Amino acid sequence: METRSAPSSLAEQVAEELRVVVGPQHLCISAADLDRYSRCTIPWQSRCAAVVFPGSSEEVAAVVRIASRHRTPLWPSSTGRNWGYGTTLAVDDGAIVMILTRMNRILEVNEELAYAVIEPGVTYEQFNQHLRSKGCKLWIDCTDGSGQGSVIGNALERGVGETPYGDHFGNLCGLEVVLPDGQTVHTGGAVQGLKTWHTHKWGVGPYLEGMFTQSNYGIVTRAGIWLMPKPEAYNSYVFEIREKRHLPAVVDAFRRLALSGIVNTKLHMINDFVSMTILTQRISEEVSQDGPLSDAELAKIRKKYGISPWNCAGGIYGTRSQVRLQRSLLREALSPYGRLIFISDRLLPHLERLISWSWKTPFFRRLTEFGARTSLLVLESAPYVHKILQGIPTEFFVKHAYYRYRHPRPPADVHPARDRCGLIWFAPILPFTNAHIWPFLEACKARFAAHGFDFYVAMLLMNPRSVICLMAVIYDQEDAEETRHSRELYDELLAIMHQQQYQQYRAGLQSWRALFANAPELQRLHDTIKAAIDPANILSPGHYGIAYPASPSEGQNLPPTKA
Repeated sequence: METRSAPSSLAEQVAEELRVVVGPQHLCISAADLDRYSRCTIPWQSRCAAVVFPGSSEEVAAVVRIASRHRTPLWPSSTGRNWGYGTTLAVDDGAIVMILTRMNRILEVNEELAYAVIEPGVTYEQFNQHLRSKGCKLWIDCTDGSGQGSVIGNALERGVGETPYGDHFGNLCGLEVVLPDGQTVHTGGAVQGLKTWHTHKWGVGPYLEGMFTQSNYGIVTRAGIWLMPKPEAYNSYVFEIREKRHLPAVVDAFRRLALSGIVNTKLHMINDFVSMTILTQRISEEVSQDGPLSDAELAKIRKKYGISPWNCAGGIYGTRSQVRLQRSLLREALSPYGRLIFISDRLLPHLERLISWSWKTPFFRRLTEFGARTSLLVLESAPYVHKILQGIPTEFFVKHAYYRYRHPRPPADVHPARDRCGLIWFAPILPFTNAHIWPFLEACKARFAAHGFDFYVAMLLMNPRSVICLMAVIYDQEDAEETRHSRELYDELLAIMHQQQYQQYRAGLQSWRALFANAPELQRLHDTIKAAIDPANILSPGHYGIAYPASPSEGQNLPPTKA
């Protein structure tokens, strides 16, 4: 396996200037630290020269000015949980990686107007605990990823959550941004200190906040975020589609429900293999580690454990009468095609006790499954779904990244990049119709099979008109041949997407260089803006294809070496 030559260490003058700004304990330049922050789940290699942890926007600005003065690329990251897309990797060797975990203050919570002001180091877990400990009748919207992920970081990547507030960037309002020259600006108005800074998005004149999403135009150091008022009533639901032939009808039903406002959450639809990667926490002995599951193996496991070909999950919110009405309408629309289970807060503790009790003996398990008319494995995941849909994060669904992992999975502190799991996210967005979804998925599934990978797809309702077809390439980083196939598969999936005229909603590092290959006019516009505000191209050069280095190092897109 090929390896990269070690980059030159950070110049001592630069290191000393950074120590003065952040303190010596917040600058990492040891080989072990650099190795830890140069790990990723995707087949890409670059090694940073230093890792710095500023504690305030003033320190961020000072670090930016140091990087600019010494012409050293600077790569900011909120908490370093962007697994499957790039984590904390820079495009090239020798960058200073900036981690914003120390900037974790919750600066304001306005319960009357349902917003908060937070820093980029605030995590979903921290934010949720803060609101609930204060007795606030406000919910955050989290993802089904790590509870240690950054609220702001995910929003700036235009991440998608679970509740009616699941458009995370759409709920940002009023940003503080450090520009590449070290200046600080406040978006959302022509005058600083406005009382509407976090309540009215547009201000006057051009709207600029979108410039700082999926870009390298600035570093967001605080943001206002709109929160969801706790509803009078809430139910989560799990819908099992028992037969594949019903999928087109289910898609049509959900689209009608979404367009009419009855479904207003970021609905999840997952195939059987996604269920498998989650449920292997219980059935690992059934899963082959020597290659993908055959259709016959998958069918056998589905039958044995009662797993449906497709499962859906969502939530309904409102007054008690509104929730009752939504339950009725969902039953009417979906019941012909599968099993629909509703869970309320009142039911949840009883369900959790039942699940714990039912695993004790095969007899109890069979009795529970007979009564519930569904698999105990499905029931076991339902409480986690219920909690996520009210803004309570969990690590339960992150463990899928360890599906091809050769070593014992950590019982806690799940961190796929640190542990060298192989995971690539491919995130195309399609119109929400059968004519677009199924031909595309079939073409992608064929390429997964050709390269020897199990087909993982979760469809997330972006809005009533578009759906994200989120696919995971889960591979073994210690297997050079499998790693090579993961890269080839990702490239072929991109080619299918371009051929069928779709686009990604969120792009991985390995696709940035060619992101604007078919839109040169947009490339020119982005590069013009970048040149105006960052003429030395210091801040994240190449991030999302903007001002990509002219001559990137050879050998970047290589299989990672063993630890």
